[in-house]
Amino acid sequence: MHDTPPPPPIHQRDTRTLVEDLCVELRNVGVYDSGLPDGSRVLAAIGAVREIAAELGSRGVDYSARLAELSEQTRWRMADLLADCLAFPKTTPYVRATDGIRRTLRCGLCRQADYPPGASQRICDDCPRRVVNAIEQRSPIDGIVLFRTYSPRARCTHADSETVLAVVFWTDDVDGQCRTCFQDELDRRGRQEQPG
Repeated sequence: MHDTPPPPPIHQRDTRTLVEDLCVELRNVGVYDSGLPDGSRVLAAIGAVREIAAELGSRGVDYSARLAELSEQTRWRMADLLADCLAFPKTTPYVRATDGIRRTLRCGLCRQADYPPGASQRICDDCPRRVVNAIEQRSPIDGIVLFRTYSPRARCTHADSETVLAVVFWTDDVDGQCRTCFQDELDRRGRQEQPG
């Protein structure tokens, strides 16, 4: 079996092939965007998008209809992703779903917003406040489990056996977090809990 020959250099490819190559590389950015900001696969895809878009621009090609078709196929906002790739590293090119929420950073609790990159909890800025309120009221909300435990390994360092804990993503190796953990997350994000 023979090796597949490498593709010709970008400037030697025909325009139709380049437009399709752009679509492939944009999909690659979307698939690998969880590796941002420094994952090798996503960085290679971003580089390819930039090179191909520059070549198409020098040829004066309008590929907006193909990007719109690709957006329909993937249900991702490809024109926005392209713009973010071209602005990289000033802008980080996370793919956005049709509702505008960054797919990789979608809040695991409300699913209606995204959380900041690098957040210690995979929930949006509003949800830690909701969890704090649920803990204080001892009233669970959809998507979380409230509990107490005698097992120190299953709770945060702030807690004891009487502390009410919350878990957003339940797994077998659960680590419950207390009100202080969620309040600390709010503080890290620079948003103070409103007095109520």
